[in-house]
Amino acid sequence: MSFLGPRPLTPTEAAAVPPEGLVRFWIRPGIVSAYRLRKGIGVAYKTEYQLDHEFYYRQSLGGDIGLLARAIPGTILGKHGIADAAPTLTFFGIDIANTSMNEAIDWIIGRTRMESHSQICFVNPDCLNIAYTHSDYLKVLLRSELVLPDGIGIHLAGRIKGTPMAENVNGTDLFPRLCARAAAEHIPLYLLGARPSVAMAAATAMQAKCPGLQIAGTHHGYFDPNDTAAVLHEINSSGAKILLAAMGAPRQDLWLAEHREQLLTPVLIGVGGLFDFYSGAVPRAPMWMREIGMEWTWRLLQEPGRMWRRYLVGNPLFLYRVWKEVRETG
Repeated sequence: MSFLGPRPLTPTEAAAVPPEGLVRFWIRPGIVSAYRLRKGIGVAYKTEYQLDHEFYYRQSLGGDIGLLARAIPGTILGKHGIADAAPTLTFFGIDIANTSMNEAIDWIIGRTRMESHSQICFVNPDCLNIAYTHSDYLKVLLRSELVLPDGIGIHLAGRIKGTPMAENVNGTDLFPRLCARAAAEHIPLYLLGARPSVAMAAATAMQAKCPGLQIAGTHHGYFDPNDTAAVLHEINSSGAKILLAAMGAPRQDLWLAEHREQLLTPVLIGVGGLFDFYSGAVPRAPMWMREIGMEWTWRLLQEPGRMWRRYLVGNPLFLYRVWKEVRETG
């Protein structure tokens, strides 16, 4: 054993390693691995074999030191694994699907083939704080077909309730993977929201990354309410099977819920500010910060005037409310 290296395997696991994973046998197993670190915090979207491959071919002294440093907070914040996760996380009466990224994408793709509407919401502590006092938003979350967990705050709240989060199925990480599946299965997307030109820039970037991706149309999110009928007509005329609305919560989710019966698009997803990330307008936190559950600090440093209340006041308030809920029901 060494400090760094692939996770040790049982004889049964070792015998089942596929050809693409054989590189792990060229390295001594380690106490700390990138896969174990990401798995613990819920961001292990790549397979264990892919991360072992990256470790072998990209290993460096600086990278090893960084991995060891990240292992400390990762161990404190991490969980035991998806096998321990309940199928649902519940906060303030809202059921959140405790699933994996791949399972969530499979569910979304399956819903594009149905005639009925499916609304999907992502929730972080800020969203749940809003729902705590905003009855209309709470109703939307309760009626949505799928609610997905977003962020380290949900992970910590799950630990408080004794129900660990399986994976951090946030919209920003889901979007490129959904685009790749949509491209492979010829499912057209419509991007609605953000500032003028941002949705188009995000669409162009994803089409370059996912050849064959069909973007049925884009429209910014700053349209006048009097233009709503025209926007709905444009979306319906596009033939899109998935509508991604980036207007910020709760506005995007309320808007989708209000107009879902007027829309022909079977899958409706509120995606927050992710178009800004994929258009290049806003840089995302580096992977090492995401591995230790500190992406929120990156967002705070980028926009302290707008984000300080959400993170420095909202996150502790949310965890207190969860703790209080446990005390009152337990």
